[in-house]
Amino acid sequence: MDGVINVIKPPLITSFKVVELIKRKFKVRHIGHLGVLDPIASGLLQVAVGSATKLFDYFITLKRAYRVELLLGIATDTQDSAGTPIKISDEVSLAGLEEVINSFKGEILQVPPMYSTLHYKGRRLYELAREGMEVPREPRKVIIEDIDILEVKDGKYPRVILDVVCQRGAYIRTLCNDIGEKLGVGGHMASLIRTRIGSIDLTKAYPLTEILERGSSIVDYFMPWTLLEEMKKIELTVKKQMDDFIKGKPVPLFKLSSSKREFVSVWYNGTCIGVGRVSQDTLSPIAIERLNVS
Repeated sequence: MDGVINVIKPPLITSFKVVELIKRKFKVRHIGHLGVLDPIASGLLQVAVGSATKLFDYFITLKRAYRVELLLGIATDTQDSAGTPIKISDEVSLAGLEEVINSFKGEILQVPPMYSTLHYKGRRLYELAREGMEVPREPRKVIIEDIDILEVKDGKYPRVILDVVCQRGAYIRTLCNDIGEKLGVGGHMASLIRTRIGSIDLTKAYPLTEILERGSSIVDYFMPWTLLEEMKKIELTVKKQMDDFIKGKPVPLFKLSSSKREFVSVWYNGTCIGVGRVSQDTLSPIAIERLNVS
């Protein structure tokens, strides 16, 4: 029983709690998420079951897309709407908004927020932050591939709706905070929806409530491996290879496939039969597609 569930996480619940609820519902042991989503955020959260948890290193490399609401004029200690205001501007000008936002496209430096799951001397930063501590954090290079302004809602504290595409390691909360700082008025992330991970979007996900209230078998919610469009494909040509793969046995390949370990979707006779990992001339199964292969 190995697979990935694309879950639509509701706001005001932790990613860990989502995993715990699914684990309890279906009584599975080996389960975990493939990339955390902030408690106040909603949207796409991928939960892996069984050996599919080994795919964490693959999913973490995929681009992420978000719909974010930036509130200007108020900065908070958590950089989102759950925090305490630490800066409030009497007047907020939107002059230069588009220019400032566009300046964050590409490779930028971000200082990770204190309210994050990163470690400092063996402890999570958010644990230290809750104790009123602030520790040094080195700026990190992150890549914001694109930012589009969808809407600007005027008011005493204007709200800006953005679509953001980024690579791993980027904090959208910090992006909102830094935009507010560069405008000189402060700002924070009012709401966030993760809309896509790689080629997987919300149309290919299930609401958490549906999984918990209607689900009878966890495998009914497993994502077909054919959806992993970015993953390299490998085609098996010999039935013995296919038989060994679906039995979970390592499969010797006839030629050197790669000098490094990489994840692949595995095909036979034009049908995807699962995912695995290739190291030089050996294919190791990770998860098998639920199908009959003739």
